[in-house]
Amino acid sequence: METTSIILAGTGVIQALLLLLFQPTEENMNETVQKEYDSFMKLQKGSTSTMNTREFIRLVSDDHFNEDVYRNSDNWSYLAILKKLKESIVEFYFTKIQNIESLNMDLEIIADVNDRIGHYVLQLMKLRLVIQPEVQISMNVHPRTNIKYLAIKAYWVDHNGKKIRKFTKSIGRAENYPKGIKDEIALVDGIKLIQPVIFETYKEEYPG
Repeated sequence: METTSIILAGTGVIQALLLLLFQPTEENMNETVQKEYDSFMKLQKGSTSTMNTREFIRLVSDDHFNEDVYRNSDNWSYLAILKKLKESIVEFYFTKIQNIESLNMDLEIIADVNDRIGHYVLQLMKLRLVIQPEVQISMNVHPRTNIKYLAIKAYWVDHNGKKIRKFTKSIGRAENYPKGIKDEIALVDGIKLIQPVIFETYKEEYPG
């Protein structure tokens, strides 16, 4: 599911949910995602479960990460932050209308609730890009020395939910990576360099 195609502006959450309904989904979620999905759905506490609700909770539950993401110890602290964020999203989503005022979020009308969910989804998209960056490796030539080097470029999401190329880091001399832009070691090295930079931007946008 390509979450970066979701436009979160105005009535964007409704639009996002409609888009999700028409995107292909796997019939069977993996065991970890299914377990998280089930635990989140229990927070609904007896309310009617609509197709929109199930699709939204599925969007929150299923990060579509590669298995390597979970094995990489560099990601463990990020995954802990992700877990807390997802719990906050689902708890807010299932908050009863009469209890909204107690959240102290300056929510006065239904549109404010809609916007809050939109902000949450946007934050979720960005945190996922911290944990599993979308990157490209490029071959470059230094203009002064003519030395070839590899660089990694990573994407971010703007305030409208549009994916943009934002981050660039030099990986090292091309001669150190025999397979060039397809060198797997270059990819690993590049992500190690650029992931902290992406996370710093995330923290600037979502302090605390």
